[in-house]
Amino acid sequence: MVLWLIIALLLLMFLAYRGVPIIVATIFCSIFVLITSRMPIIEGLSGTYMQGMAGFFQKFFLIFLLGAIFGKVMEFTGAAESIARSVINTFGKKYAMVAVVIATAILCYGGVSVFVVLFCIYPLAMSLFQKSDVPRRLFPAALLAGAATFSMTSPFTPSIQNIIPMKYLGTDTTAAALPGTIAALVLAALVIGYLQREVNKARRNNEPFDDGGAEVAVTVEEKKDKDLPNVWLCVIPMIILLAMLNVFKLDVIIALGSGVLLAIILLWKYVPSIKELWEHIQKAAGNATFSIANTCAAVGFGTVVSQTEGFKMAIDAVTGIGGNPLLAAGVATTALAGIAGSASGGLGIAMPIIADHFLPLGVNPEALHRVVVMACGGLDALPHNGFVITLLVFSGLTHKKSYKDCFVVSVLIPLISLVVLIVLFYILPGWM
Repeated sequence: MVLWLIIALLLLMFLAYRGVPIIVATIFCSIFVLITSRMPIIEGLSGTYMQGMAGFFQKFFLIFLLGAIFGKVMEFTGAAESIARSVINTFGKKYAMVAVVIATAILCYGGVSVFVVLFCIYPLAMSLFQKSDVPRRLFPAALLAGAATFSMTSPFTPSIQNIIPMKYLGTDTTAAALPGTIAALVLAALVIGYLQREVNKARRNNEPFDDGGAEVAVTVEEKKDKDLPNVWLCVIPMIILLAMLNVFKLDVIIALGSGVLLAIILLWKYVPSIKELWEHIQKAAGNATFSIANTCAAVGFGTVVSQTEGFKMAIDAVTGIGGNPLLAAGVATTALAGIAGSASGGLGIAMPIIADHFLPLGVNPEALHRVVVMACGGLDALPHNGFVITLLVFSGLTHKKSYKDCFVVSVLIPLISLVVLIVLFYILPGWM
């Protein structure tokens, strides 16, 4: 039974890696699971699969939508570019890699969509890398380091990954703030240290910036006099959003909605016209729908898998890790995120199971929240991850050329940081 599930999961990874749309891949693999588990196919698809999809959509669509609109407003008003330019100019050529990671992290931590950040940061990074003679192959790892590690999994962040557990555990975005912040700082230091080491190594080996980014760099130079909003004006909506979530403890939908309105009001001067504003909001709504549909598909597949005897045997084995419920929760979450090729998709599958199993045992919900959030940012970034593939294609690079560094910063180091976090819960009193 478990063997068939492993084959189904490997098949899903293979199909995603080969570029098959995740919705198609999950339906195909769900049918495979239903057949091999001797479960009714039509009932499994129209019932179990669709219930999983619809349940996740109902819980999180408004959050995806408002987050996408917030990011879009920050993009088309030039606010995201203004913040990125300010950070990059502050660090300068000597610390080009650090500048790109920090600029990316600030935007993501402030609630800007990772895709918006990619489109904004890429040309600026290419210009800076060219001036600093940093190999272009390191850009995907730099972006992942800033967008998909500490800014995605630390306390206080408005990332969807930090929000999903709230619906199941009754926690908030500040859950386990002290150990979570320490682990996040460790994670940030390790990813930045690794990437800076790779830059230094490339310089010793006389590896140059390659010509693939030259055209983009020229474009950036031509745009440098563009009228952008003041950077301090740009960060106000992000700061207010974080304050509403973490200080005033407002519902995430209210916080995001207020952030959108505040951003539009403060940056109104940079809104081309009412017509274009609605066009951008419509694009953001389309992006949000596409993004959540893919995540829902992964959750739907996970829901089908969760109904099989093989899955129940596997979960019993993982959750039965003696004396260490946080480790068991972390292993289960990161495994499911790896299967789904998505941090949010993995969490969507894992949270109902983890909440039902561990909360009755008296496990601290805040500790559980922070562990699963940190864990979902580990194996999610395997080669079949949708954003990893998009990032490499957009950057004109390949897995062969750039994925090794992506793996270190977005898989290996986050898993090390997860271990650090679990150890901290045992060291710091009151968390177990």
